[in-house]
Amino acid sequence: MRFTRTRSFKLRTGRRDYSIIPGFSLTMGITLTMLSLFILIPLASIMAFSFELGPKGLIEAVSDEVVINALKTSIMCAALAAAVNCLFGLIIAWTLVRCDFPGKRILDGLIELPFALPTAVAGITLSKMYSESGQPGSLLAKLGITVSYTQLGILIAMIFIGIPFVVRTVQPVLSKLNPVYEEAAYILGAGRFMTFRKVILPELGPALLSGFGLALARGLGEYGSVIYISGNSARDHTQVASYVIMQKLNYMDYAGATAIALLMLIISFIMLILINALSVFQSRRVSNTYAAAQERSASSGRGARILIALSATYVLVMLVMPLISVMKNAFSKGMLFYLASLGTDYVRSAAGVTAMATIITLVINTVFGLAAAWAITRFSFRGKHLLGTLIDIPLSISPVIAGLAYIMTFGRLGWAWPALQAVNDALGTDIQIVFALPGVVLATVFVTFPFVSRELIPVLDSVGTNEEEAAAMMGAGGRRIFRRITFPHIKWAMIYGMILCAARAMGEFGAVNALSKTRGETFTLPLEIDALYMDGGADSVTAAFAVSSILVITAVAVLIIRSISEHMEKRDVS
Repeated sequence: MRFTRTRSFKLRTGRRDYSIIPGFSLTMGITLTMLSLFILIPLASIMAFSFELGPKGLIEAVSDEVVINALKTSIMCAALAAAVNCLFGLIIAWTLVRCDFPGKRILDGLIELPFALPTAVAGITLSKMYSESGQPGSLLAKLGITVSYTQLGILIAMIFIGIPFVVRTVQPVLSKLNPVYEEAAYILGAGRFMTFRKVILPELGPALLSGFGLALARGLGEYGSVIYISGNSARDHTQVASYVIMQKLNYMDYAGATAIALLMLIISFIMLILINALSVFQSRRVSNTYAAAQERSASSGRGARILIALSATYVLVMLVMPLISVMKNAFSKGMLFYLASLGTDYVRSAAGVTAMATIITLVINTVFGLAAAWAITRFSFRGKHLLGTLIDIPLSISPVIAGLAYIMTFGRLGWAWPALQAVNDALGTDIQIVFALPGVVLATVFVTFPFVSRELIPVLDSVGTNEEEAAAMMGAGGRRIFRRITFPHIKWAMIYGMILCAARAMGEFGAVNALSKTRGETFTLPLEIDALYMDGGADSVTAAFAVSSILVITAVAVLIIRSISEHMEKRDVS
């Protein structure tokens, strides 16, 4: 069954379009309240502290040679990684849309592996793989190429975490391109390359730029997957900006950390506005040039085989080999050592903290995701696109900045510290946010905030509002409309969003690292992996991979469930 949009039952008012569908005040209230509490107010704390430093203090903080070199390294490596991902992301998206081959669904599912795999696990795995003792690293070393502890290592880590952004941005646009223009070009005698360059590429341009921007923003703020493979040397210019922020936090140089964070926030926010503008432009462009879904024959022949081989090789080398490396290292000392590594008090404590933070995060972000998706897709109001941009902020900034934001809010220098102490004195309690479990939860909520809403909004938008408006005209209330009409359309998207949110929450490292300092009490599994790996002993490193295998298995399970939910969703629609 295919749903198409028709004219909605809306009346123009001064503030917004009035819709017969109920729930605007409730859902918008929940959306704005949660967005303010968990995202905007903490980020405003960074800005407020930065303003106290004054222009001179800010300039002095960011003009330090170490900071400038770290920013240069971050920008250069992130831009180059985004460019590489644009090339291969286009190839992979084209292969998934235009080619038919065995294992296509598996290849499509593996693209989202970096979303589900913890960055700390990716970091230690890439560092091990590309060291001189690792298989790819030893082969490259024979050619005189050193990867680990160089800027090349940073580049590889950023390529790893950025590829899904390009593929998932280009893929839906490519699938909706009207084939009439291509057919007309072929009839007029244009070859495949000419048709691609003159007809297809201009249509994909905004999507490619949007994917490039998302991958660039993700790379600029990356922390967990970079710090292990980079070497973090100021002399060799292998420090990234997020690492410098964390180092300043460790030395309680809050002024320096805040100044760098403010600069990165400005860069990220500008990029996010441009990306959302490109997305709006692309959606209008596609809707104006594409009237209805049409069957497209799969490409075949030598060209298709080359594209399939390139896509499969890229995914195998960049995404699958790290998984194999984790499992190989995890069991390198046998099953008994593996089980013993998982049974320590530290690991059990970290698993408990991770589970608690994940459950709380999942509840909060699911409530927010449902409210935000309903408000954005069911109503028209001023600032709608700005609201979507604000919701996406956590995707474009460094997780370390999220940790810093809560320190600047609830730490001893934060504006909320006196109020928190007053509550403790009045109640005789010792409630702590920073460096305690609540801080871990808040950091996890921050970095996973948009995950559920980003899955629900496209689905609700594509379904349209006709059925809900008809039900409202017949007197159905908001809860009945949601339960009987809306929920059946979004249930699989919501389940996948929740699973992806849970997987990301379990693997969060950068933000949690800034707010959790006590091993055995507030450490999560990624922090325990970091502690084991940084110990440096052979047994500790193997134990780190053993603990990492838990999160790898979780990531693979997420991909499998995603594939199942997508299949069930298509079955329900048909």
